[in-house]
Amino acid sequence: MKAVLFCFVGVFFGLFFNPRLSSAQIKLQVPISGSYGREFIIVNYVDWALDSSFRDNHCGTKAYDGHQGTDFALRNFASMDSGVVVNAAANGRVIFVRDGLFDREKTSVISKQLGNYIGITHQGKLQTYYGHLRKNSILVKKGDSVVAGQAIALVGSSGNSESPHLHFELWYDSTFYIDPFSGPCGNSGTYWKSPLAYDTSYAIWGNDGMSNFVCTLDTLKEGLKSKDTFYAKDPAISYWNVQRGIRSGDSLRVDWLDPLGNLWYRYSYATIRDWWLYYYASYINPPIAGLEGKWKVNFFRNNTLVASQAFYFFQRSNSIPKPTEAVNDAWAASYQYGQLQVQTFGKSGDVVVFDLLGKRLFRSWVSGNKQQAFPLDLASGSYIVIFEDQSHKASLRQVHRRLIQVF
Repeated sequence: MKAVLFCFVGVFFGLFFNPRLSSAQIKLQVPISGSYGREFIIVNYVDWALDSSFRDNHCGTKAYDGHQGTDFALRNFASMDSGVVVNAAANGRVIFVRDGLFDREKTSVISKQLGNYIGITHQGKLQTYYGHLRKNSILVKKGDSVVAGQAIALVGSSGNSESPHLHFELWYDSTFYIDPFSGPCGNSGTYWKSPLAYDTSYAIWGNDGMSNFVCTLDTLKEGLKSKDTFYAKDPAISYWNVQRGIRSGDSLRVDWLDPLGNLWYRYSYATIRDWWLYYYASYINPPIAGLEGKWKVNFFRNNTLVASQAFYFFQRSNSIPKPTEAVNDAWAASYQYGQLQVQTFGKSGDVVVFDLLGKRLFRSWVSGNKQQAFPLDLASGSYIVIFEDQSHKASLRQVHRRLIQVF
């Protein structure tokens, strides 16, 4: 039995109307530390539509109905936990501070508003607001003077928030809110000193990976460490990623390939709207006996391969090869004097070393007729050495195992 699960999120926050103001009196600095596309991305701009629809400053869909600010999103809560700094966008004086609220919200509740936040007033009757901050991270108090670029807090997920992000607002005289970005459907001028480019590009955002359980949206938002070895006792084998720039009608497909390169399972899905932050996961049940070895999962967008993960599957963590498995056209592996000695007699492929708990300790490509030596520090005990013979076409590729002893 095989199954699949897709987990995804679009980031939604905020409500209200936007007037068009254009004459910038100050120039703002980006209020979050790091680089666009690495530490953060923008998932929502101010909504410029005058009805119940929504439209960003470039006439696109990076907004939602009534959104009053700009959302600088992090990849996951692991990124939040690393400590992403929020900076004052300009010189000014702190006029509001709220702190102490829960900062790991995963469900949007409008009544929770900005959660932990800071308000700063600037010259020209302008105010900036910094929302959804991390609990107990605020470094300023009401009445403090700040300078542009000064660290004032950390990004969190407090208040009306589904995942970690900074919600930033610019206001005039506490009466009208302003889109600080320019665009063909927005202001003709920008309030930014160095404005970030409008971006709708697609990418796998950060690393994709594998887990030995069925992923949920909550676990994906937390951020996961990838595994590369799985066993029959595992509840599931999951592939996951975080994407940005999904467009309505995109075809997403995942192919699971067995050790012989045969298609084990495929699932495809067409998206029904634009998603600027998208959590994805697919899983299979652990395979049947006889399919041990190196598997692969390939992920496609619109029939283009965009990510691939190789992993190993064994029936048991202490799977010990039968004596006849070690011969098979003669290849040799031994360990002595702190070195792994390997000879493959003209064949090419990967040599991988595991301990009996299934932890991978070493991997390297080998080829040629001469014996090759690799420095490897192994404690006394038993180890499994695998040679993945890739000298043949995919349908004939073989995986051979040996048990070696280190004294």
